[in-house]
Amino acid sequence: MTIVELGRMGVKPGYRIMDESTSEGKVLPTAYRSVTTLPGGPQNSHWGVEVEDRSKVWGFFEWNSVKEHEIFAKKYGAEVVKDLPSVLTHGEFTKHVDVTPAPAQALKSPVTAITLAYFPSDIALDEKAKVSSRFQQFAEKGLHQCAEVTSISYGWGVQNDFPVREVGDGQTASLFIAFVGWPSIDAHIKFQETDEFKQHVELITNTRRMLKMVTFHVSCRSSEREA
Repeated sequence: MTIVELGRMGVKPGYRIMDESTSEGKVLPTAYRSVTTLPGGPQNSHWGVEVEDRSKVWGFFEWNSVKEHEIFAKKYGAEVVKDLPSVLTHGEFTKHVDVTPAPAQALKSPVTAITLAYFPSDIALDEKAKVSSRFQQFAEKGLHQCAEVTSISYGWGVQNDFPVREVGDGQTASLFIAFVGWPSIDAHIKFQETDEFKQHVELITNTRRMLKMVTFHVSCRSSEREA
């Protein structure tokens, strides 16, 4: 079992945090590579700026369990993140998702398209299963028909209080998430022009009780724990 910790953070204006030739560009790699070397840390870490909103950066960390993350955070968390405030303005949230297949290989692709679909916090397990089934059908009939898709993982949030994106009233929800790996954003855009996409996209867009759905892209750097 692999649980993905994910978080979204604000980037200080003008800071090139993904450019490792700059001082600010060394902060995240130093922190996020260190966690895969410390005892009890995640198996993989991934981080990248959101393409559509470069004032935001995402972090993804693959753990064996939420408990493992909690134990590690208590022991090493303060030291790992001590320099992050020098390049980041704030943290928006930190949550966990349970995806399959795991680990989420799509995060190692040149570009990862991430879809977030929000549902009421009280969504039942059988309703979740139906949503997952509809996405699986979309993957089989649409995504898997595209040779450029490198990897797909999807699943549900462990918690049911994910902040709904771009809603300012503090609304929270259960989250369905999908990671789809692509060689480029252009490849993803071209796929959206195909019949395979147009004929089957309603499997994910026309879903009962869905509050909102957004898709964005990240190009992640990664660090993997050595065996």
